[in-house]
Amino acid sequence: MLKNIVVLALILVLSACGVLYQGATDGFTAISQSQMLRQGRHGDLSEEELAWAAIAWKYVNNNTQLSTGLVNSLDNYPTTNMSGIADYLVALLAAKEFGFIENKEYDERLSLVLSFLNKMPLSQGEVPNKVYSTQHGQMVNYGNQPQDIGWSSLDVGRLLIVLAIVKTHSPQFTEYIDKAVLRWNFCELISSDGELYGSSVHNGQVHRYKEGRLGVEEYTSFGYIDWHIVPEKAMNIEPYDVATIYGVDLIFDGRDPRLFNVLRPVYSTPYLWMGLEYNWDDIADDSSSDASHSNQTLSAMADAIYLVQEKRWDNERIYTARGEHVVSGEPYFVYDAIYGLGTPWITLAEDGSSHDHLALVSTRVAFQMWALWKTDYTDDLMILVKELYDPQRGWYEGRFEMTSAYEKSLSLKTNAGVLEALLYKKLGKLYQTSSDKAYRDVKFNSRFDHPGHCLVETFR
Repeated sequence: MLKNIVVLALILVLSACGVLYQGATDGFTAISQSQMLRQGRHGDLSEEELAWAAIAWKYVNNNTQLSTGLVNSLDNYPTTNMSGIADYLVALLAAKEFGFIENKEYDERLSLVLSFLNKMPLSQGEVPNKVYSTQHGQMVNYGNQPQDIGWSSLDVGRLLIVLAIVKTHSPQFTEYIDKAVLRWNFCELISSDGELYGSSVHNGQVHRYKEGRLGVEEYTSFGYIDWHIVPEKAMNIEPYDVATIYGVDLIFDGRDPRLFNVLRPVYSTPYLWMGLEYNWDDIADDSSSDASHSNQTLSAMADAIYLVQEKRWDNERIYTARGEHVVSGEPYFVYDAIYGLGTPWITLAEDGSSHDHLALVSTRVAFQMWALWKTDYTDDLMILVKELYDPQRGWYEGRFEMTSAYEKSLSLKTNAGVLEALLYKKLGKLYQTSSDKAYRDVKFNSRFDHPGHCLVETFR
């Protein structure tokens, strides 16, 4: 069991860019989190673990569209988004590492994705659209009808992170990754004061809005920092509030949803991604140890997210591994919140309605907590989820908390998430810094051919 042994520091420096986490005020001193000597799971995969990975790769194989090389985000539904492409690229790295595909197939698959990114139509000609058809690569809406519907800075940030990971594992593709990203106008994604912005498009009119919530914004910011852009406001944890559950202090987004139109669920996903990809380190940290973390703020927040779910089992005997997931019927997508709308353990749709009967023990979250925290509790979680699959189709979304029944929807996010957990077990944190001169560096240093688009030569 994890122990609360350190009080969260007041002001911590993001060393890669010199930006402070400004949210440390007197109220923050009350937040006692679980910063501990963490031990994750590391080493070669066992025969059983390789079989788990092979099941997840089945989903990718089944849902690869040969015409574009893209992978459906949902089983047999031919659309994807930038976050979905990121999921596929992580899965592709894992498939190569685990020997499911040969180098030639890896090269062909990755080349098709990068070719798409270099040629895809852009929303308003500026940045990636929210949704694309995997069959013909054109912009579509959520109903898979041709339409420019605007962009998501969060999805773009997630893709930037994974593209940076691909560069370190396959540096020969760096030029083509840089060329794709240099097409995008970052002025549309981040405001001059460092806030992330998405947009919707109606009747040709662009409506921009502040995007993100606590946890997701901090994670997404790492993708922009890799491109020498510092989204200062997005990384600032203020405004925040504190909720205490089973003696564990959770911080959550303090913006009033009535004023800011932001749903504020606390759930596991962004904190798990931070661990698998960065080990909760600052972006410039090359340390390979999983027992210490240069970004102690994010590490402590992640520990609290894990610990409160373990303590729910200790106190209420309810197995808990909460993320966000698709469901077979309405409302089709929900957040299984640890805390949301003033209520612990609530399941929320995007419109703020509650659907507690849809809460899952998430397959993806269970796998990723198991990889990051080597505890008796995560061992038990794996026993609970390790049979939740179709051997020919992939891993199901999870098991319903209320009834134990399977949620048999299949998604790329869940299956790629399983592969990412197992890839972390074998390799450790996935993001590594590089000092090699890259195509984008040449552009950044050019007096006559600088890309513009709010891209800068150095950290601000």
